[in-house]
Amino acid sequence: MSIPVTLIRTESEGVDVAETLEPLFEAAGANIAFECFDATDGRITDELEAAIRRTGVAFAGFHWGRRDMGELPPIVQLRKRLGVYANLRPLKSRPGITAIYDDVDLWVVRETTEDVYAHLEHESLPGVFESLKVVTAAACERISRFAFQFARDNGRKRVTTVHKSNIMKLSDGMFLRISQQVAKEFPEIEHNEVIVDALCMKLVLYPAQFDVLLMGNLFGDIVGDLGAGLVGGGANAPSVNLSDDVALFTVGQRAPVEDGPDPLPLVLSGLYMLEHLGQTDARDRLGAAAEEAVLAGHKPGSRPGATGESYVRAVLGALGA
Repeated sequence: MSIPVTLIRTESEGVDVAETLEPLFEAAGANIAFECFDATDGRITDELEAAIRRTGVAFAGFHWGRRDMGELPPIVQLRKRLGVYANLRPLKSRPGITAIYDDVDLWVVRETTEDVYAHLEHESLPGVFESLKVVTAAACERISRFAFQFARDNGRKRVTTVHKSNIMKLSDGMFLRISQQVAKEFPEIEHNEVIVDALCMKLVLYPAQFDVLLMGNLFGDIVGDLGAGLVGGGANAPSVNLSDDVALFTVGQRAPVEDGPDPLPLVLSGLYMLEHLGQTDARDRLGAAAEEAVLAGHKPGSRPGATGESYVRAVLGALGA
């Protein structure tokens, strides 16, 4: 039987990118059945949440961030409602995608339940706002153990804890101490630490020195996008969101292309979804076809006439469809 996957229709230049990719998965031989739900207004319904909990896997296009007072971005709403506590950003140089570096292969592991994203803000005096950063021992231990287990399961050699404990002695100090304690349970994994501002400098200078980066919510948000900029920006920005029960695959950034949306970031995210579902043959076929289409000059924005639509056709052609 086909594996059900919740396909979330979103808004991106008026075109739903995720839905256009269904033929690619079918042509690659993926044994999945998409169940479509709308989130084009950026609001998450109870029906959509229930569908994701039932299927356990969701695949979504780009969500526009909400900046209205009291309105959280759709991806943040989904994380909160689904109990997502870990966001993974694979930062990897890929053939044919123009990037600053061609030797990057690292992961950002980001805690997503607390930090300043606890959304505890108030106005203490007129014109004076306070925003509270919440850090708990339980969340620090959970994400630390997740990062080290991820490193072990994926043959990674080093986990680097990213923090600002020189300033936030208590909150980031605890995050660092707990990661150091958890590291002792994984003696085969090297562990070190770096202050977040120094990390940004080191990433720009020599990103290949890092393997798995473990950090809290705000730093992970920033560093994830910084790292994506090193390997091609929005064209190479998949995002994986995990809880104990569900997995949500989307993109961290929209790839800016004049001739419409770029499906490549979501294709890359789809490769991780297929791996998560254990469909490695389909992942390998789709990955090879996607790379072939990029190298042939069909990546959106790479040359005149190369659009999202033409890229999808090229990938289908490479798959023999």
